[in-house]
Amino acid sequence: MERRNFLRMGLAGASGLLLGGTPTPSYAISQLSRKFAQEAYRGNLIKAGWLNLPRARASWVKDQEYPFLNEINADIKDTGAGKVALLYKYMEAVLGHPLRPYSQQIGDCVSMGFGRGVDILTCIQIVMRNSPQRWRGEAATEIIYGGSRVESGSKYGYDFWGDGSIGVLAADFIKNWGILLRKKYLGQFDYSYYTGETATELGRAGVPDALEPLCKLHPVGNVAIVKTWEEARDCVYNGHPVALCSSQGFRTRTGRDKDGFLPAGGKWMHCMLLAGIDDKHSRPGGLIINSWGDFVDGPKRHGQPDGSFWADAAVIDRMCAQGDSVAMSSYAGYPKQNYFLY
Repeated sequence: MERRNFLRMGLAGASGLLLGGTPTPSYAISQLSRKFAQEAYRGNLIKAGWLNLPRARASWVKDQEYPFLNEINADIKDTGAGKVALLYKYMEAVLGHPLRPYSQQIGDCVSMGFGRGVDILTCIQIVMRNSPQRWRGEAATEIIYGGSRVESGSKYGYDFWGDGSIGVLAADFIKNWGILLRKKYLGQFDYSYYTGETATELGRAGVPDALEPLCKLHPVGNVAIVKTWEEARDCVYNGHPVALCSSQGFRTRTGRDKDGFLPAGGKWMHCMLLAGIDDKHSRPGGLIINSWGDFVDGPKRHGQPDGSFWADAAVIDRMCAQGDSVAMSSYAGYPKQNYFLY
């Protein structure tokens, strides 16, 4: 990969977005009620699912030409300083309604973070770059989950047991195999709706062989490990979501504070999506989209979606320092179709 190829978009700018397009409905994702999500979280019924496996990460890093963002980010370094960027707004503009959170049913959070990242990246390319693409639906997270564990896991000699996955293996899969959407394929493989059962099945068996060629039509062009808040901030400002994989937990009992933040605390072996930054505020931080339904109450700002919260820049810096948070760019989506009237 050329050093300058990772980030080709113009600056996102952030606060004032003039967004158009015809709204299309999102594919349905099963939703836990807020009450159940909170009870499940407190009772540890919802598993997190990020696996901290340094040896697997090291194998992936060794196999990449430029695995780390700081090797290729000269063009965007410090561009997000003092700025605001709200990437979820692009997806809401395309869908025509507020972003709805995933509600994971097993420990497949890594696929949720990367899947939502691809969804938002698609919409950024459509709206901000006026790319000749069209919205066709959300990414099928079960495909990413199974592919990260089996196809990419086997590639790097790792055999998973139980739930969970690794950020760089999800990154490997979406780059080298690709993405499928929430729909039915070949008349027999139906991923129209998320289920934990399907995620579990693919997490053990991998992506069906017949579907791998279809995945490879729609890869994410570039992925890179983000190691600091500043790198993550600059990526988001330039239109590139970041899947945050770490053991950092947050305290939810009192809900979001007056600024929409959750305090850091506890341990979540978890992946969530960084989809907004506000480095202009007196309290710099990032907007994190979780995958536990509408799991927390409290004030919001910048029109943030349900199931999300702001985290302090220093906390996100600690999350990135664990070495498995990944920025995404250049998704090969679905081309627009031209219709001619004769």
